[in-house]
Amino acid sequence: MKKYKYFRNIKDFVEFTNEPCQFCGSTEDCLEGIYFDNPEINTVCLKCFEQEKAKVIISDYLRNKIKSDMTIKVKELEYTPPVPWIQYNDWQVCCDDFCQFIGEWTRSDFETAAESENPIEFFKSILCTQTLSLVDDINVLWEDLGKGTAAFVFRCIKCDKKIVVCQSY
Repeated sequence: MKKYKYFRNIKDFVEFTNEPCQFCGSTEDCLEGIYFDNPEINTVCLKCFEQEKAKVIISDYLRNKIKSDMTIKVKELEYTPPVPWIQYNDWQVCCDDFCQFIGEWTRSDFETAAESENPIEFFKSILCTQTLSLVDDINVLWEDLGKGTAAFVFRCIKCDKKIVVCQSY
């Protein structure tokens, strides 16, 4: 299986479906089309995806976050399996490149990553700016993780900074 620059572990975090690939009919490793932001994509197997028979639509909002080599970086992200977003594609950018998606984390994942630091403070320190601006009480958000809120964690491929995007059902 192909390794992706912007998605660390697709087997654990991609949303697979049992529906057959609309291109070849295979039912093996089929990606759920809803996350492609493309109404023409229902399902695509990884093999067809890697053959560029389908791509993820990258919004101008995301494109405009990249300043140098935008065309190359956007094309790489278009052919990266999509995160199973709850609301909208909010792929993170750091050091003028898209970050690598490392997974959807639970409170226990944050507790482990925090090491000796307070896990709630650690979680708060790596929240993306947009999520943080919406938080009135970090403890309420913390308690909702894994219930009504998902935490999508990214890692900058240049400086190793972690960034969390929270989305609610």
